[in-house]
Amino acid sequence: DFDTDDRHLQLLACAAQKRTETYLNRKLYAPDETIPDSDPDGLHLPDDIRLGMLMLISHFYENRSSVTEVEKLDMPQSFGWLVGPYRYFPQ
Repeated sequence: DFDTDDRHLQLLACAAQKRTETYLNRKLYAPDETIPDSDPDGLHLPDDIRLGMLMLISHFYENRSSVTEVEKLDMPQSFGWLVGPYRYFPQ
């Protein structure tokens, strides 16, 4: 059983969810979770947003510093492509 990086991966998962919620201006809920009436902009976590979050986790895991010796690595552009359609802009 390989669990050396579990705490780091959990941290990345929490950060990816918070970053995604901030980007979307929406709180994400598990598919089996009830969205409260007090959160009309809440969203059940669809597969494409889940994939975008997994890509963020993978990106941050593989690139533990913002700049490598060879190149500067930016966030995956596909993140915005996957989650962008769900972005909410308050009126």
